[in-house]
Amino acid sequence: MTAPTHQGLYRNTPLIFGGLLGGIALLIAGIAAAMLIATTGDELLPMILAALGVFVLTSVGCMLAALRQHRWTIDTDAVLIEERPLVPLTGRRRVRRVLFGGIAALSRVQNATDELLTITTRDSERFVLPPGLAPGDGLIRLPDQAGLAALAGRLQTAMTAAGHAPPPVADGLGFWNRPAGLALLGIALLASLTLAAGTLWGLWEGAAIRHRGGEAAAILVMLPVGVGWILRRSWQRRRSVLRATRS
Repeated sequence: MTAPTHQGLYRNTPLIFGGLLGGIALLIAGIAAAMLIATTGDELLPMILAALGVFVLTSVGCMLAALRQHRWTIDTDAVLIEERPLVPLTGRRRVRRVLFGGIAALSRVQNATDELLTITTRDSERFVLPPGLAPGDGLIRLPDQAGLAALAGRLQTAMTAAGHAPPPVADGLGFWNRPAGLALLGIALLASLTLAAGTLWGLWEGAAIRHRGGEAAAILVMLPVGVGWILRRSWQRRRSVLRATRS
């Protein structure tokens, strides 16, 4: 009988958001420093281009490092966990064989719009498994949350068969439900509101939109809605988990 296996692409959204916000901060600081240091236009342009280069390298580097392949294989007495970077040389590889007796908790954790399955060991190690893609032929395929839930059930069944009492799969707090994550989302919301306001002001003043500029402007205007929805969802999850913990 083939051992149950699940593999998914893990997106480290805190690293993506943090890298993007950090890149924007470096870009703004670099342009401000260039305007203070440069005395002529010939000196200013290379400095601005260098600041743009740092922004692009920082953002792209964080995005590549944030993409990882996670794979869990359920054995008769343990879970084999394999984690590796999607792009070589952008992160470390981790392989662990977690015995059923070492599993302290199973939980569902938010990761932006996805929910991850999380194992916490008695040694306080934490492993996350993202959902795969639901079956389909289209270009846009939704996360297979049902498949991930089914794997959790198989893991609990295997633990029971091995003589271990499986912990229930409970809602847990992820990065985006904790103070640091909520603060980062708040900063992202303020930044998106600033971009949206700047875009609307430019349109009000008669800025010309050419080619795909209209699509970009629409995305910038609607960006606060998406960020606000994620912030609201993260805050609601935090409240519900803390309420359940107290009760």
